[in-house]
Amino acid sequence: MPLTVASTTSIVASIPALTGFVPHDSLLLITALTHDDGSVTTGPLMRADLAHLTDNAADCVRQFNRQCADLPVLCVTGIVVCAVDDAGDSLPLRADVHAVVALLAEHGFTDTDIVHVPAIADGARWRSYRDPERTGVLPDPATTPAAVATTVAGHTVAARREDLAARFTPAPEHLRERLQQHIADTVIDLGIDAQRPAAAAARIARADTALRAAGRGVLPADSDDIVALAATFATPPFRDALFAPSDYGQRLAAENLLLHLWCHSCDPVAGQLATVIAMHAYLRGDGAGARIALENADPEQPLVRLLACLLDRAVAPSKVRDMVQEASADARRTLLGEPVVEQA
Repeated sequence: MPLTVASTTSIVASIPALTGFVPHDSLLLITALTHDDGSVTTGPLMRADLAHLTDNAADCVRQFNRQCADLPVLCVTGIVVCAVDDAGDSLPLRADVHAVVALLAEHGFTDTDIVHVPAIADGARWRSYRDPERTGVLPDPATTPAAVATTVAGHTVAARREDLAARFTPAPEHLRERLQQHIADTVIDLGIDAQRPAAAAARIARADTALRAAGRGVLPADSDDIVALAATFATPPFRDALFAPSDYGQRLAAENLLLHLWCHSCDPVAGQLATVIAMHAYLRGDGAGARIALENADPEQPLVRLLACLLDRAVAPSKVRDMVQEASADARRTLLGEPVVEQA
């Protein structure tokens, strides 16, 4: 399926909505997937810093291939986003781009076009490396169908990826160290409470109350609350029982609460909380937020590896939400000493 100027323009302009932020100095590779019914949909998207492209183009392509090797990829569109110092006709990083195209072909991705755009912004002009005469001008990225859908879903697009990553800024070290041992002791207590339905019910009720308060924009300030909640959300049986929020707003409130607890925690609890944040972000469709949370998570946790696989494979959250909801409900029943509901 040859890409038209209009379709390429739409793809490039939609990138901020698809990534959750406006990329700068980046290489992006995005796939189109073909399905048995003949339909074509957007598939996985990979972003790499241009510094990584120039240092190790082969690694960039290996990462992309890990995501897409087993998928029905119809074609690949690449976007190089970087400002240029002059208004000449030369396209930047030509040698690196040609290397990427050749490496993609070695992995079987033969229908590839890579374009350059100085910025993903209204009025910016893109040009194809394959055919510099093939060019187009971007509309306002906020007006694309992808951006409109993002807005309707309640998502926001950050100006830079760094703005999303800056959310993970820990509280001053002396505050976290003062709470660290209390949180560790409470985690031990939770292991005992997980076997005592009445005690477990009290722990869950406290967390549910905090989640409702977070939905109103109120986060815990009392040290005892922060200690109790950080330990609760970091302990697997209770963590699993609290994945219940079912809509976007509730999951966003849960993220805000968990991020507040993360800021006041040290590892290993902080790494466990980051995993829960990543799960909520993924389930509400925020892939960029989920990946950034995973960068702060304990990589040895099985849930981290599962989430990374789901993100790499671009598995739609809708395919796993019901399963997570059911598993969370069963985990809650188990803690409360209630019979687990068997699924037909």
